[in-house]
Amino acid sequence: MKDTAPRIERKFRKMLLERSGEERLKMGCSMYATAQALAKASISRRYPDAHPAELKRLLFLHFYRTDFEPEKRNRIASAVARSGRADSKVRKLVMNSTIVNSLGADAVRDKTETYGKMGKKKGKRSRRGAR
Repeated sequence: MKDTAPRIERKFRKMLLERSGEERLKMGCSMYATAQALAKASISRRYPDAHPAELKRLLFLHFYRTDFEPEKRNRIASAVARSGRADSKVRKLVMNSTIVNSLGADAVRDKTETYGKMGKKKGKRSRRGAR
């Protein structure tokens, strides 16, 4: 559907192109973040009991379902779901009552802040980033 007058479209395009590349990039990133938040909310409402890893897989499929051949899409979706499991395993480990009881809540909180969600020490550079 195209209900905008050509004169208005030209004016809008001119206004966008007057912005710097950085401003246009920020606008695009903001729009993507909004779309992602709306999709996450919709998927979470539709599947309220879904595991976080499954929600990540469903979000991937929501955005990229038609961008890949079925075999490749399924491989990527499985990898996305596996990456989500690591996050939930760390949370379960941290929240495990035996650890909380043996170390104390403050020690567990300190470990969580030091290692972050994925269990990797914060501030430490990964080998992928090193040259």
